[in-house]
Amino acid sequence: MQDDDAESRLERHALVVAVWLAAGAVAALLLLPGLGGAGIAWLAGGFAALLAGFAGHVLVNAILGTSFTPREVALALVLSLAALLALVLATLAVDGFARTLFLPLLAGAAALAAAVVFYLVTRHGPRRAFEVFDVIRDNNPRAASQLPHRGGRK
Repeated sequence: MQDDDAESRLERHALVVAVWLAAGAVAALLLLPGLGGAGIAWLAGGFAALLAGFAGHVLVNAILGTSFTPREVALALVLSLAALLALVLATLAVDGFARTLFLPLLAGAAALAAAVVFYLVTRHGPRRAFEVFDVIRDNNPRAASQLPHRGGRK
């Protein structure tokens, strides 16, 4: 049984990597000319390819009955923060970047963030979507912290 579990995880991982390799290659081919000054439409196409990769990953999870692994979430957070840092540094260091590319790139990043929030709310509901960020409840070892919330005072 353990071999079947390891094999199914490997197959899921291979499928997810295939989805992201295809989407990432298309996104890179579209974002590079956009960053070179070819136009905003190239940037929009690159972000659309990234959104398609995210949608493909969500479909893989839905079909296989799995969810995002903690490693996938950590990788996404690190890559998102690195891209945001690169955006800020390019805005500060590159002449003309803020005037021509800042808003389109910021809009694309906001679209990606909105897609993730939409996924969380539709998958887990508005209350449970951001429960993982409640570090106070997670770090409170008392039994009362594990009780379900039943509304306000009566």
